Amino acid sequence: MAAQEVLPSRSADAADVPGVALPVTVLASYALAQFGLSAMNTLVSTQIPFFYVDTLRLSATSFGVVMLLGKLWDAVTDPLMGHLTDNTRTRHGRRRPYFLIGAPLLGLFTFLLFSPPAGLTGDALFPWLLFTFLAAFTARTVFETPYQAMAPDLTPDYDQRTRVATWRVTIGNLGDLTGALVPMLLLAVLAPRTTFRISAAAIAAVIAVTALITFFRVRERSDVVHPPPAPLRKNLWQIITFPVRNRPAAILITSYACAVFAMTLPVAVFRFVNKYVFTATGLEGTSLGPLVESIGKNAFLDLGVILGYFTGVFLSAPLWAKALRTWDKKQAYLFAFSYLSIAVLGIFLIPRDMGFLFPLQNLLVGAGGLGLWMLPGAIGPDVLEWEELHHGQRHEGGFYGIWMLVQKTGGGIALFAMSFLLDRIGFVPDLDQSVETVRGLRWLYAGTPLFAAVFAILVFSRYPITRGVHHEMQVQLAERRRAAGEDEGD
Repeated sequence: MAAQEVLPSRSADAADVPGVALPVTVLASYALAQFGLSAMNTLVSTQIPFFYVDTLRLSATSFGVVMLLGKLWDAVTDPLMGHLTDNTRTRHGRRRPYFLIGAPLLGLFTFLLFSPPAGLTGDALFPWLLFTFLAAFTARTVFETPYQAMAPDLTPDYDQRTRVATWRVTIGNLGDLTGALVPMLLLAVLAPRTTFRISAAAIAAVIAVTALITFFRVRERSDVVHPPPAPLRKNLWQIITFPVRNRPAAILITSYACAVFAMTLPVAVFRFVNKYVFTATGLEGTSLGPLVESIGKNAFLDLGVILGYFTGVFLSAPLWAKALRTWDKKQAYLFAFSYLSIAVLGIFLIPRDMGFLFPLQNLLVGAGGLGLWMLPGAIGPDVLEWEELHHGQRHEGGFYGIWMLVQKTGGGIALFAMSFLLDRIGFVPDLDQSVETVRGLRWLYAGTPLFAAVFAILVFSRYPITRGVHHEMQVQLAERRRAAGEDEGD
C-alpha cells in the first residue's frame, strides 16, 4: 500500500467502538470550556453594537469597518492556527497547550474591549475598538480552534458525536444565557460603562477557570497515530483547499455560514427593536405594570427577550434529542432552518404597543436556534471521515481553523450588514424613528435571517452523508486500517 494511503491506526478502546457511550465526566468536562466561550461571544454580539453605537456614539459606519477588518484578519489567523495545532507535538498533546495561552489572553482583551477610557466618545473610539477587538478575537482563535479540533477524536461513533455536540451546545447555551443576562440585570442599577466593565471582568474569570478545568480533565488520546508535521506552505494549501476537494465539507461550511448569519442579526438588533419599534409593552394596566414602570419599558423587554429565547432553547432540548435519535442529521438540520425561517416572521404581526409579544416570539426563535447551533457540531466530524476515506488524511485543526473563520466571518458580516443597513434605513440614536426606519428595523431582525435560511436549505439539501452512508464509511475505513496494519506487520 502506498505511503500516502496509510491511515491513522487506533486501538479498540471504548471510544473507538461504535455504540459505546462516552463517560458523562468526559462529556461534561469537554463541554465546560464552551460555557466561557459562549458567555464571551454573547456578551460581544448582544452588547457591543448597542454599547458603542447607541451609548458611546461611535458612528455605525466606523463600527462596521472594525467588524469588516476583524474578519479580514481572521482570514489570516484562523488557517494559521489550524496549521499550528495540527503540527504541534508536546507531552500535553496537540490541542491542550493552547488553552493555557489563548484563554487568559481572551479574558484580558474581552475586559479591555468593554473598558474604553472615560474620555473617549464618538469616532475617537475607533482605534481602541479596532485594537481590542482584533486582539480579543486573535486570542479566541488561539484557544477555540484547538478546542474544536479535539471533538472528532473523542469518538468515531455517529450517535456519540451527537451526544458530544449536545453536551457542548447545552452547556454553551448556559454560557450564552449568562453573557446575555448579567449585563441586563446590572444595567437596571448601574451606568452602562460600569455595567460592561464588571460583566467583562466576570466573564474573563469564567473563561480562564473553565478552560483550566477542560485542560486538566480531558486528555488527548495517546493511541491515535498522527502523521509527521507538515511544511507550512504545503499544509496551508491542504487546509485552504479542504472545502474544494471535500464536497460534504463545502456544503456544511456554506450552510453553517448561513446559520451564523441568520442567528447573529436578530441577537445584535433586538435591543434596537425594543427601544425604537415598540412604544409600549401592552402590560402597563396589568399586575405587571408596576414592574414595567420601575425598570422601564426597554429594560423589561430586553430581559423578556433574553428569558424568552433561552426558555425556548432549554424547553426544546429534549425534543431535539429525540429528533436526532429518529432522524438523520441532514433531516434535522433542514427542519431547523425551515422552522427558523417561519419563526422570525412573527415580528411583523406584533403591534407597536404590544411589545410583550416579542419575548414570546423569541421563545419560538430560541427553539429553532438550538438546532442551528447543535447540529453542525455533530455533523462536522463526519466530513473528516469523508476526507480520510477519499484522500487519506484528516487535518482536524485545519478543518476547524476554517470552521472558526466561517463562524467569526458570518457573525462579522452580520454585524457589518447591521451597521451599514442602520445608516441606510435612516436610523438616528435617541430620537423617535420614522415609519420607514421602524419597518427597516423589523426587516433587519427578520428579513435577512429569512433569506439566509432559505439559501441554506437549498444548499444543504444536497448533503450526501446519511446515517447509512456514515456506517459504510466506517466499515471501509476499518478495513483499510486493518490492511495497513497487516502491511506494516509484513
